[in-house]
Amino acid sequence: MISADVVATAALSRDSLVFLNPDNLTVVHANKAAQKQLDDAKSVLRPGTEVKQLLAYFAKHGEFADGDGVGAVRTALAAISNGTFSELPGFRLGKASFLWHCDVGPSGTHVLVLHSDGRAQELAKALADHKTFIQHLIDVLPIPVYLKNRDGVLTRCNDAFAKLFGLDAETAIGKKMSEVAPQSLASVICELEKPLGVAEGQARDEIPFVINGQECTVLFAAATLKGPSGAIAGTIGSLIDVTSLKKAQAEVAEASERLTGLLEGAPIGVGISSRDTGLFKFFNSTFAAMLGIAGEKEPSDSILLSERYREHSLKDMDALGELQDVEIRLRRPDMTEARWLKTSLEPLSFQGEEAVLWWTSDITKQKHAARELQNKANNDELTGLANRARFMQKLDQCETVLRGTNTPVGLFILDLDGFKALNDTQGHAAGDWVLVETAKRLKRAARRAEEVARLGGDEFTLLFINKGDEKEMAIIAQAILTEMSAPFVWEGHDCGISASIGFAVFDGGHADMGEQLRRADKAMYEAKAKGKAQYCLYTPDLEPDLHREG
Repeated sequence: MISADVVATAALSRDSLVFLNPDNLTVVHANKAAQKQLDDAKSVLRPGTEVKQLLAYFAKHGEFADGDGVGAVRTALAAISNGTFSELPGFRLGKASFLWHCDVGPSGTHVLVLHSDGRAQELAKALADHKTFIQHLIDVLPIPVYLKNRDGVLTRCNDAFAKLFGLDAETAIGKKMSEVAPQSLASVICELEKPLGVAEGQARDEIPFVINGQECTVLFAAATLKGPSGAIAGTIGSLIDVTSLKKAQAEVAEASERLTGLLEGAPIGVGISSRDTGLFKFFNSTFAAMLGIAGEKEPSDSILLSERYREHSLKDMDALGELQDVEIRLRRPDMTEARWLKTSLEPLSFQGEEAVLWWTSDITKQKHAARELQNKANNDELTGLANRARFMQKLDQCETVLRGTNTPVGLFILDLDGFKALNDTQGHAAGDWVLVETAKRLKRAARRAEEVARLGGDEFTLLFINKGDEKEMAIIAQAILTEMSAPFVWEGHDCGISASIGFAVFDGGHADMGEQLRRADKAMYEAKAKGKAQYCLYTPDLEPDLHREG
């Protein structure tokens, strides 16, 4: 009468299931849980046994709440005969207490469902522990988090959420979002959360609003919240204030249109690892996505910290109570590029053992943006060479490092001949191409240079440290002239470009770098005066008035 599929499914149940023939109320099948929990009653669980015999066994060996076992089983028999759902009188059998009910079963059977009252209490305690953990988790999160029921009432929030609107958590709980947040924010959140009350899902958006006359922006994220029965109970959401990040983005965009997506808000990942083993006991989907551990069997926090650094970090965490804003570079085999994570650690008791709570955000975009800003500040945008600021900083460093030594230094200045005429006749596109080509040629001809830079316009400079005296520097100057003498051909036309070079060679340990740069510039103009496309070494003879004795 009962199918093999039903038998197989019943075998997986933790509750005792006894299937009855509805015509004569005889036992058709009892699953493994029933045979185990009612071990002494196996004789009345066999197929073909009438339910009356099973009830008689309960009446004889069991203890019912009202003390009237006979009356209790009569009530149970009447309910079972009716064939509809009904809670049956609870009873104790040996050391186990049972709650049970009858209902319409599969394949046209009646079914008795018995579950241990102790098991129900165990589950209730586990659920309470889980709720306590979730509440603690919400409280310690640095981002604003809230829980709402299906009526839109805030049932829980942390201090970070309440402070966002100038309140405390106790004041906010029990109110609707519209009573806590500005209308411009609350209305958008309610619209985004509407679908989450109908079907399981997530919502995410960036919401601008005004509070106390100030424009603000938050990153909003929410998900459907389910109750123990699996029914939709409300939503859980977070609001991350990214107002300052937005302002930073606007400032960077104004400084350079080429920089985009700077300091975009990062979602927060949460994980809990064992203090002893490092194995993760809990992590959310965001954390899993950041670390790439969604499909791993037993991921550990060694992904984030090496064994030696982990021990050091945990000691610091213990000393400070928490460890904030630790930056970690993460590159795993399946990642196309390295990620930068900012994480904080806090000690936590979880599932009866010492654990570590991690909250982590992805700051890869901010790292890349910072590097781009640094490159822009130090490099010439057109040629990629060092710019004037970086070159002058290099000279200052050399003056400090070389002070008191006898290190020879060569300082070159190169200026293009015919560049203005090229711009006037061929246009700035040709001029830009010549500048880029010049940079390439200088790097080829002066591979031993400490620095090659574009000072501005068509003027370039090169710095050589401990690469030889005047003779060696003259050889390098000639090599650069040879490189620059090759025709610059733009769209089939010779641009008519050459270069004039001036350089100074001096003792770097006893020299003013700024003065030596001026001398190289003086020598360069002397080379131009002598007919261009040549080099000139600075000597005192170029400025007799400055070097006249007495």
